[in-house]
Amino acid sequence: MHILSEQQIRRNRRRLSLLLILLLIPFILASLMVRFEVWLPTNSVNNGDFLQDKEPFYRWPWQAQNRFPDALKQHWLLVLVNHQECQGECRHWQQQLQQIHKALGKEGDRVRRVFLNSERHDSSLPETLEGMGDRSVRQWHGLTMSNPDWQARPWLGKDYQVLIVDPMGNLVTGYAASHSGRELLKDLRRLLKASSAG
Repeated sequence: MHILSEQQIRRNRRRLSLLLILLLIPFILASLMVRFEVWLPTNSVNNGDFLQDKEPFYRWPWQAQNRFPDALKQHWLLVLVNHQECQGECRHWQQQLQQIHKALGKEGDRVRRVFLNSERHDSSLPETLEGMGDRSVRQWHGLTMSNPDWQARPWLGKDYQVLIVDPMGNLVTGYAASHSGRELLKDLRRLLKASSAG
């Protein structure tokens, strides 16, 4: 049996202590980074703005309906927000959302398009998208909100022209007029791939 000298025991203890310190350093640094928000990545993979702490879409006060339409529940929603006459950017986004819906292919069955109007400008719905199969998938669904309810949500239509809503009714991302349809499509594909809901 081999007996270690006092010097060897001290050397082994130092090595073990050094090894433990080296293993703990990444955890200590990570907790400090999170605690003090230092060196955290500032960019994210999404193109739209995350909409947190907003009232769920299904609970908004819909005019002329006592409740949210069943045809839209349990689907991902692409919501085109329109508080004025639909011209310019609104028309552009109508076309973009139709093309995005078509580009989703078979995943498009999980998505519905909603045209959200104020009561002041309750215009007709956009035309349906041809060649999409099931009429309930290719058509636009219209929802109307009263003017006071619009004013209670000042960010609606001003900051965001298009919203993505998940199948549980939560607002996920918002897109300003400056965003492109390609950016929205990229985010939507990522969301559909990550979630089996809808």
